[in-house]
Amino acid sequence: MKFVIRLADVNIGINSIYEEILLLCRDYLTDGEPAFWVSVSPEDIVQEQMKNIREAEAEGIPPVDYRPSYLETLAVYRKIAVQMLNRDTILLHGAVIAVGDRAWLFTAPSGTGKTTHIRLWLEHITGSYVVNGDKPLIRIGEDVTVYGTPWAGKEGMQRNTGVRLCGIVLLERGAENNIGRITLSQALPVLIQQSYRPNDRGAVEKTLALIAKLAGRIPLYRLHCNMLPEAALTAYHTLDQDTEH
Repeated sequence: MKFVIRLADVNIGINSIYEEILLLCRDYLTDGEPAFWVSVSPEDIVQEQMKNIREAEAEGIPPVDYRPSYLETLAVYRKIAVQMLNRDTILLHGAVIAVGDRAWLFTAPSGTGKTTHIRLWLEHITGSYVVNGDKPLIRIGEDVTVYGTPWAGKEGMQRNTGVRLCGIVLLERGAENNIGRITLSQALPVLIQQSYRPNDRGAVEKTLALIAKLAGRIPLYRLHCNMLPEAALTAYHTLDQDTEH
């Protein structure tokens, strides 16, 4: 089946095998003319399953037998991410929370507590909302804009919108809450790990260049937090004071 979605202000045509990707993208459907098309083959789905098996073996856990329709959604987003590099847009694994027209991305390895932390914002920071809970797109120009996408993690927290990205926060567990600025060299290993890095060498070089450009546009932080309400208040107080309204 063929349909068109709009992500990060770009119309994208999808030629899919299964209906699951259409249902996933229902909030992003458009009638506009696509800038490019993405098609998934049965071989792409097999590659996704093999990747899942390799990652499970590396972690020493049994692989999950994902349904082919779900694997297709992953393959589609990988192909989209590669194409979006040509539009100075990257995929960065993280949870994005916003207040008004300002947003911040919290990134960390899976299981650290990104979702827990942004839920604290929703509960204790007036006017906060989630742009994307897992895999947002970030366009890097004179301004930096972060966009919601249908790929939003198991919780499905997302909004079809673009918001000014005012900072990236490396989230770490800690007994006490504190947040401070860090340099690109301090943040780079995590940013590389949490970005989508295609197999193509040229695409990898483009990704690294965009990460460096991103760090030159917005501040970077490290947050140690204990996942109590004070963690959200501590983070928001500093981030709000640092950001131009």
